[in-house]
Amino acid sequence: MDYSRRTMETLAPEHALARLRISPATLKSPKETPSHLYDFLSSPPLDTSTLAAHDFDVDVRSGFMPPEPPVSRLPSEWQEWEVVLQDAIDARLRLGDSPVIRPEETDRSALWREKVQNMPILEVGRLRNSERNLRRAHLVLAWILHFYVHTHPVDATSIVIPKSLTVPLLAVSKELDLPPVLTYSDTVLYNWRYSPEDPSKLESLVLFTGTKDEEHFFLTSAYIELAGVEALSLMQKCFDEAFVADSIALRRITSYLKRLSNVIKRLSKLLDDVREGCDPKVFYNDVRPWLRGEDSGKKPWVFLDENDEEVDFGDKRELSGPSAGQSSLIHGFDVFLGVDHTPRRPPGVGQPSSSSTSTPHPSASNTSGRGDEATKVKRPSGGFLERMQAYMPRHHRAFMNHLKATKRPIRTLVSLNATSGGGAGTPSSIGPQRIARHTYPNRHTLYHQPNAAQSGYRSTSRSK
Repeated sequence: MDYSRRTMETLAPEHALARLRISPATLKSPKETPSHLYDFLSSPPLDTSTLAAHDFDVDVRSGFMPPEPPVSRLPSEWQEWEVVLQDAIDARLRLGDSPVIRPEETDRSALWREKVQNMPILEVGRLRNSERNLRRAHLVLAWILHFYVHTHPVDATSIVIPKSLTVPLLAVSKELDLPPVLTYSDTVLYNWRYSPEDPSKLESLVLFTGTKDEEHFFLTSAYIELAGVEALSLMQKCFDEAFVADSIALRRITSYLKRLSNVIKRLSKLLDDVREGCDPKVFYNDVRPWLRGEDSGKKPWVFLDENDEEVDFGDKRELSGPSAGQSSLIHGFDVFLGVDHTPRRPPGVGQPSSSSTSTPHPSASNTSGRGDEATKVKRPSGGFLERMQAYMPRHHRAFMNHLKATKRPIRTLVSLNATSGGGAGTPSSIGPQRIARHTYPNRHTLYHQPNAAQSGYRSTSRSK
């Protein structure tokens, strides 16, 4: 029996699955359909049945944000990490290269770093039983890492990460397929709770400075993620209509693209509002330096393994620190709208001869007895946004790959419709190209969030 025909007969006529699937057999002949549009519609469509599935950790209510508050504290077996992190927060540690740091503050930081060095190497095996606990473990260890690195005095020639921190951080990072460094998910996606005073608002779990400015900065991204849920829904609807790709579907895609343009404008407005709660002086002087990765500084980070030997990352040394360029929502827009951020080289300019470049740095002096010869730190190459995908949660990366796998991208459908005679009121008149040209550039500032705060000025106070 032809089950597909049986389904067509039993479903209500208006049901989406009752519509005849576009295929070469159901299309008009190539003589009646432009060849480029015929070829496009003959290609297999994107499977949209799992766009919000558990496999991708994308929730229909909260998007890329978890639908429930993240774990705020690890089980007792790993409390030592939690205690060390809380000690750093309570001590109000200062940046080691701050021009106004006092000697007693330098001593306080050194004492705290000794606590990190003296931590026992905790096993992470049982953390594998809970994805949520693994995320919390990465968050805690990565925040400790950045506190540890950036409290070093300005005259330090390199930063030696002790094995008590290196071993568990690398193990947890391997489980999550993330770099061993602070990421966007550690500062935004998994760093919040509902406010006890007002459950309709969010609070950050961990902050470097304890200022309202820092919290507002992180939560602005969180609210953008939540507001982007509508955009994800519209993207899925567009892909659903591309499955059919008839004249009715094209009109619906037109409507969805108009709505998507409005959503992106609202997200841009949310981004603009960051200046209302984030003083640029506080951000640039007190917050942003804590977020720096190894490739933003001049000192190499030397990670020691359980044998006090330096860890060799090979060509996979990704230590860039958190950036809104790691937002899966933003990359989702890129894929859907067909925005290509690949760097364009002038004609005649060749490609680099290797996958990364090496920058010499003075070596670290440490207990392993390494000499004073120059240490070369691998600098990752490639486009910034392309590299930032490695910092996304692995399920979200799978979602991006799923979107990229479609043979019927919306931008291509819009372009083909335009060349086939689509006029005003069709996707060609307000499609992805137009959104990218007129609205999308505002969204691009999300990749450089610090720039969004430059024009906001207000006094600040500590929140904790």
